[in-house]
Amino acid sequence: MRCTRKRGLVNYAEYMDLHASGVTALRLYFDEAAKTAAFLAKCTAAPLPLMERLGLMSQEIVENGAHAYYLGVKRRLHDAARLGYENSE
Repeated sequence: MRCTRKRGLVNYAEYMDLHASGVTALRLYFDEAAKTAAFLAKCTAAPLPLMERLGLMSQEIVENGAHAYYLGVKRRLHDAARLGYENSE
């Protein structure tokens, strides 16, 4: 979501959309982190077989992507909060 700037501000609807996107992104990140934690909980003292290592690496890539997306949305939300928003009513 991109904020439309008017004199450096977003309007209320844009701010609320951005906030909802932030909540969704956070939940997605938590879900992916929980999947990674479940993978790691299955680990034993022995090295993981190759297919399991590849699965874990793949899941970590997905988790890192979800984290990066959340951080991007959060940065835009913080910028909008810092600058304030216009009342569109």
